[in-house]
Amino acid sequence: MWRIPRRGDALFDWAPSLALISTWAGLIALGASAALWLQSSPDPWIASILFFLDPGAIGAGVLVLWIYRRYDSVEHTVGHQILQAKVGIALGLIAVAMGYLFIFTYKPPGTVIGVLP
Repeated sequence: MWRIPRRGDALFDWAPSLALISTWAGLIALGASAALWLQSSPDPWIASILFFLDPGAIGAGVLVLWIYRRYDSVEHTVGHQILQAKVGIALGLIAVAMGYLFIFTYKPPGTVIGVLP
């Protein structure tokens, strides 16, 4: 059976930037989801938020948790990066919930999302 080869510490260099991207992408996604209620035609923004910002925040956070899944260390920086990843995931999930709440409350059933009327 084929298995993914173990690379050791090859991906540890990516974790700090991914943790930072996760947190900021989650915060931007949350702000963009909250701004949907303020726009006159939010349809193009709904698709970009739900297809790019939210998965970016959640995916970057999950990658950080995956990189450090077997890392046993007492370094504070690793703990902070894991915390940043969890915050990014939480903000991304809240942004997803806000986006779908907007869709369920303001879009009639059966209409196309992401296309201007």
